[in-house]
Amino acid sequence: MSKIKHKSTKSLRKILWKLVSEYVRRSASDGNGIATCYTCGKRGRWETMHCGHYIHRDCLDYEADFNLRCQCPRCNLYLSGNSGVFAEKLIAEIGAEEVSLLRQRSKQVKKWTVLELEEMILTYKQALGTLSGEVSK
Repeated sequence: MSKIKHKSTKSLRKILWKLVSEYVRRSASDGNGIATCYTCGKRGRWETMHCGHYIHRDCLDYEADFNLRCQCPRCNLYLSGNSGVFAEKLIAEIGAEEVSLLRQRSKQVKKWTVLELEEMILTYKQALGTLSGEVSK
């Protein structure tokens, strides 16, 4: 008799992050697939861009509307997210109060369940499908 293989939250989080990252980068691109870095303005294909975050993704997962933005590799990797510029732009965009709430939320521990992660995976697959007319693999 074989064991039933259960999905771990770790593996589901990895799948979800890939989908969220693609969604953020593709949402920031124009009809030709060109996206603009949130912090420096550099333009490039969405596939070569990164999904940057103001608050580290392990602290505030999947907050695409407030915490995640398309960034070029230079800003995201070599400038550590270019956090000073990111913060200034985010405050200008959503307001200091919302940024403060993000910081407060980052101090709260969130334990995602398998069901929650599976539901978010489905949601992002559907959202990606509406962006391109097809569902991401």
